[in-house]
Amino acid sequence: MAKLKPRARLIRTIGDKLISGPEAAIIELVKNSYDADSPSVEISIDPPSESDSGKIIVKDFGHGMTYDNILNDWLEPATDTKTKNTLSKSGKRTVLGAKGVGRFASASLGKKIKLTSTARLHSGYEKSSLKLDWSIFESNTYLDDIDIDINRTEISSADSTGVSIEITELSTIWDEKKVRKLVRELRRLATPQHDETAQFDIYLDLKHFSKGNPEPYNFNGPQLLFETNRIAEVIEDSNADNTKKTSNTLITPYRISKESDYHLQGSFDAAGKFTGTFTIVRGDNLPIPLNLEAPPLEIGELPCGPIGVDLRLYDLEKESIEKLLERMGLSFSDFGLRNARAMISENTGIGIYRTGFRIRPYGEPDNDWLKLENRRVQNPSKRIGHGQISGTINVGSESESNLIERSSREGLETNSAFERLVTLITNVLLKIEQKRFDFRAKAGISRKPVKRIEKARELSSLDSITRAVRNLPEEAQKPLLLKIEKESQILTKTLDEIEAYQRLLESRAALGMVVAQVVHDGRTYLEPINSSAKSIIKNAPYVLEDSPKGELVRKFYPSYGQAVLDGSKGLSSLFKSLDPISGRRRGRPVEFSAIESINNTLNLLAEALIMSSVNVELEVDEHLKLYGYPGDLQSAMVNIIHNAIHWLKSTENNKKIVEISSKVEGGMAKISISNNGPLIDEQDQNAIFDAGFSLKSDGHGLGLSIAKEACKNSNGDLSLDEDYIDTCFVITYPISQ
Repeated sequence: MAKLKPRARLIRTIGDKLISGPEAAIIELVKNSYDADSPSVEISIDPPSESDSGKIIVKDFGHGMTYDNILNDWLEPATDTKTKNTLSKSGKRTVLGAKGVGRFASASLGKKIKLTSTARLHSGYEKSSLKLDWSIFESNTYLDDIDIDINRTEISSADSTGVSIEITELSTIWDEKKVRKLVRELRRLATPQHDETAQFDIYLDLKHFSKGNPEPYNFNGPQLLFETNRIAEVIEDSNADNTKKTSNTLITPYRISKESDYHLQGSFDAAGKFTGTFTIVRGDNLPIPLNLEAPPLEIGELPCGPIGVDLRLYDLEKESIEKLLERMGLSFSDFGLRNARAMISENTGIGIYRTGFRIRPYGEPDNDWLKLENRRVQNPSKRIGHGQISGTINVGSESESNLIERSSREGLETNSAFERLVTLITNVLLKIEQKRFDFRAKAGISRKPVKRIEKARELSSLDSITRAVRNLPEEAQKPLLLKIEKESQILTKTLDEIEAYQRLLESRAALGMVVAQVVHDGRTYLEPINSSAKSIIKNAPYVLEDSPKGELVRKFYPSYGQAVLDGSKGLSSLFKSLDPISGRRRGRPVEFSAIESINNTLNLLAEALIMSSVNVELEVDEHLKLYGYPGDLQSAMVNIIHNAIHWLKSTENNKKIVEISSKVEGGMAKISISNNGPLIDEQDQNAIFDAGFSLKSDGHGLGLSIAKEACKNSNGDLSLDEDYIDTCFVITYPISQ
């Protein structure tokens, strides 16, 4: 029988031919250090000079390799050791390598390698060393004809265990561009670990790069890494003044920026069902539950296992970026629009991570593996582009997820499991893109806000068309002017109907907000009435009976009556509170008590105030009399206080307060309603009263518009006090004279 006889150059194929590039080769060596339970790895690059050909040293402090490990595992191509043992020697880490080819990555970095390992034995320590010249594998000899220089020495003590790999006669020209790419790759390799047992630091020593070197190595290596880390820290925590922690050797891991305009977080189960939340950060910052059923598996399609999702989205208009930088604690003027967009772009990209380590090249700014830009071309106003999203997709092991890494370490095999992964993520994006689109429309982002109905009335006169027609010959004007007048009348009538409907909304919208409160209070009052009525009917035959039971019934009869009376009083109070906003015929304006109308409003919203832990501080003149329609004031206040409750819920303030105060100026009363929630951005202050404008996740943009129109109906007004320290709305209302 014949046997395969591999030639020596097969190793070169596995090494520098299969590994995609020098950055990938170094990353493979770093992963080996992680698998060895090392708390850190140190990488040093010494560029070539006149005296030597340069070298790279990769050193870890893990458990090391014994002589037998090197002989039977490290020197065995495609070993299945890590496939059989998926956990590291300590049992605390899931190993990253499995194909047994990563160790030959050094072949693509330089011609010669020296491996030194210190490992612990039962009776002491063993120090082993291996020297290898990769050029010998370029010969036509067979693999089993090549001898490798390896020796070992037993020692009684050692400062630490671990492996050091020194690579000389470098194959790559490590110029500034190449070093920057390596730094970026190492930064994006690992996410910050919350588990101390999995903590893994990467150090990169670039002190041998200096401006005194010949080209292309004449750049300041430590400063390059320092500046790169500084940008990472600014984006991560916005603490631009704190430079003490910035290092010129420790790689600052890539982190998703804490600030964004939108945030998607959740997970897919093994079947593909998504459960999570979508938060409009630049809006009310309240998580919106998001649930998607799993799409059925097609015939032959592989599942991709449980998946964790954490994505952040950005708007790129100038005003949006200004607000984003403001939330990050940065000044837009320090960056400018171009640099700010470049900073966002540098940190965009959706990375796929396994065991806390990124699978290359997913997550690179130029790797659009979800084909987001192709989708965006078809609908740019709604779809998210690759440069607008960053985050992580966490997948399981290869056996759990069916997502197999290519031997080249350049991505995952494009099998049906990978295609399903793309489908699942795309389906979620479709949902949040619509929510983002709806929010942007309501918030007036990237479009002119819709003006009030007065502007439409001006346009309905068709004056510009009329003027143009008057330039025509006189005989041609008459039929056209008659047609224009007719169309103008139709438009005016339509606008009258819209305005009438808007006024109807003024009364009904406020009522809709308090339906839940009405049902709650109504049931509370009806329960004792219902219970007492049943007891009265049931015990009526015993009222006049001369017996112990009759005596007991007569004793409790007054309490039944009192319960019915209390319940009826409660219902009466509730109906009285609802009466002003019931939408009944208005009649003439009347004189009414300001404090009574305000108390009715607070009574309607009592449940919402209590559930949201909002305290109301009331400083209103008890003798203040207003003149107008009580329902207008109450409708306005319901909308304003309901808004205040919503925004106070979006903060972590432990003392949520709504303050209501009053004062009189001339013939008008000014009722101020303030809250200590988030302030309204200056750019939004002119638009908040426009119908349709909203920053709420599920808002309709009618509340403040209705409140303002309600005040105007009673010859008053509603405005925002821009000079007040908190968010403060001021209702101006006529007083009784």
